[in-house]
Amino acid sequence: MALYVGYLAALLGTICWIPQAWKAWMTRDTSGLSLPSNLMFLTTVTLWLIYGLMIGDWPLILANICSVTAMLLIVAAKLRFK
Repeated sequence: MALYVGYLAALLGTICWIPQAWKAWMTRDTSGLSLPSNLMFLTTVTLWLIYGLMIGDWPLILANICSVTAMLLIVAAKLRFK
């Protein structure tokens, strides 16, 4: 049961960033996004990914691979569409 809770949390925690990344790239409007905040969150999810890899926790690994990807897209959009 705990594994299912982990995968559900991973899914929901990951998909919440996809609309933001999509909107940033489609509208090219990143004026409402904070670069320092997004860089800090990118660092956070990267560290969670590293931790997940260290302990071999697949829900954590998969969620944070997706989160890192989404955050990289958001940060790249912010830098590209200043």
